[in-house]
Amino acid sequence: MTDKLPEKRKFRRYNTDVKIYFDFAYDLETKVEFEVLDKKQLQSVSEKYQAIGQNVSVEGLCFVSLQEVQNDDLLHLEVYLPSAKDPIHMQGAVIWCKTVLTPPAQDAPGERKDQKSYHVGVRLITVGGVPVHESVHYDEEYQVYWSNALESIFGNYKMLMGEKYKKRSK
Repeated sequence: MTDKLPEKRKFRRYNTDVKIYFDFAYDLETKVEFEVLDKKQLQSVSEKYQAIGQNVSVEGLCFVSLQEVQNDDLLHLEVYLPSAKDPIHMQGAVIWCKTVLTPPAQDAPGERKDQKSYHVGVRLITVGGVPVHESVHYDEEYQVYWSNALESIFGNYKMLMGEKYKKRSK
C-alpha cells in the first residue's frame, strides 16, 4: 500500500484540456512564450522560449517546455488563447521544474533518442500588470476561489468564442 503525500497546493487546479469550471467544456490548449527576467531591472536576460500551457489556478500556471528553468527564476509570460490575436501578459516566479522524458524519437533508421521536456510550475505575480494576490476572492455564487489569473484565461476565452460559447453552454 502506498502512503498518500499531503497536498501542498493552496488552490484547486483547472486542467486546460478537459472539462473546466462548471459546464465549461472546451479544449483550451494555450500557447505560452516566456523569457527569464533580471530580478532587479525586470529586463529580459534570455531569448523567448515556447511552451504549452497545462493548467491554471487562482495563483499559478503550469506549462511544458523544452527549455529548463530554475527555481526562483522570474519569468515574463505571454499566454495565447486559441484564435486570440493578442497575448495575455503575465509575470511569475518559477516554484518548480521537473524533467520529463518524452517518448523516444527516431532521428535516423535504427537510431532512437530520448528528448527531455520540462513541466514548470509558476506562481503568478501579475496579470496584465495587476497583482494576482490582490485579486483573489471567494465567489459565493459559484463557491470557488477566483482571481484575475483565472478571469484572464476563462473570461477572454468566453468572449473569443462568442456565439459558439452560448451554443455549447446550453
